[in-house]
Amino acid sequence: MTGGTWEMKQTSELDERNAGLKAPDFRVEGLNVESYHDGVLVLDFAMNVLSVNKAAADFLPGDWSGEFPKQLGEVFPEMTEEYDWLSRLVRERCCFRNHIINLSRDGKMRTLLTDSSFLRGPDGEQEAICLFLKDIGNIVSLEQKIQHNEILATVGKIAAGVAHEIRNPLTSIKGFLQIMRHELDKQGMQKEFSYTDVMLSEIDRVNELVGELLLLSKPRELRMEQLEMEELIMAMAPLISSESILNNIEFHLSLKSVPKVYADPEMLKQVFLNLVKNAIESMNETEGGKMVIATDYMPAERMVRIDVQDSGPGIPHYLVDRIFDAFFTTKETGTGLGLPICQRLVNDLGGRIKVKTKGYGTTFSVFLPAMAE
Repeated sequence: MTGGTWEMKQTSELDERNAGLKAPDFRVEGLNVESYHDGVLVLDFAMNVLSVNKAAADFLPGDWSGEFPKQLGEVFPEMTEEYDWLSRLVRERCCFRNHIINLSRDGKMRTLLTDSSFLRGPDGEQEAICLFLKDIGNIVSLEQKIQHNEILATVGKIAAGVAHEIRNPLTSIKGFLQIMRHELDKQGMQKEFSYTDVMLSEIDRVNELVGELLLLSKPRELRMEQLEMEELIMAMAPLISSESILNNIEFHLSLKSVPKVYADPEMLKQVFLNLVKNAIESMNETEGGKMVIATDYMPAERMVRIDVQDSGPGIPHYLVDRIFDAFFTTKETGTGLGLPICQRLVNDLGGRIKVKTKGYGTTFSVFLPAMAE
């Protein structure tokens, strides 16, 4: 199995002494790796894996079945980055502190904080190296989320500052255009009259963009109420159905009985209609397709899940992490604000939004806290 990227700044035992530092010692006798909550891997200087606990076996790719000790090459193929890194660690007898590595197992990327220490025998001789692994993926994910929210807040503040400066002249331009339209129509200048249609639609588009930016500036006032998800979706169904027919798309509902949610109905409608719009636009590239809105209840999390599924071409894996970034878009006429706004609105309601795409078709899932029954 192929691992992720392993980067490290290594420090030899001699360098540690020169720096006045000494790696903490652990005695071989009585070392119980399963007593550690974090991952522990023990290697001797003959490239044998002496011991590994369940946490480390869950983190690291490779074959951890069978009895130990076993050769490192039996766990990792010798051409893999993991084998190269661990064998170099043993060969050069290196220790390091607080190094972060990223690796992949079964398609799941993990971020680990790693440390290593020498294990010493009864006479103080070095007998093995002990590697400690701590999963810090949640911390990294939280930092990324905070950073993402800070970017959105900054964009929103800029938008709030210039919104009125943009909208005021647009209102004047739109007013005079409508007067001009009336005069052009009276004089039978239909060609010039048609130009004003284009101009007005572009003004409306700018106004819509300003409105979207303002949604990022601060949480809007919530008008929370108890909602039956089926009723909310059924109320939107005729509009969604008509848009689907116009775009040669099959539209289906798969609604299960789910608990009520406590949310702002208008905010939820905006989220779902935006996701539907994205789904329809993605299937326009394939000249039709199928769209499904489904609901389900996740009792373990006490969450109601609403899925918007499409049969479009999917999202390339290298773009998935960017789709919620403000102004990022793959569409020629897109603003790149639809999905960031959806994410912001869902977060304001105490929920979360996820995307799943596998080469053909995409599913956006909105998770909302369920009310106690």
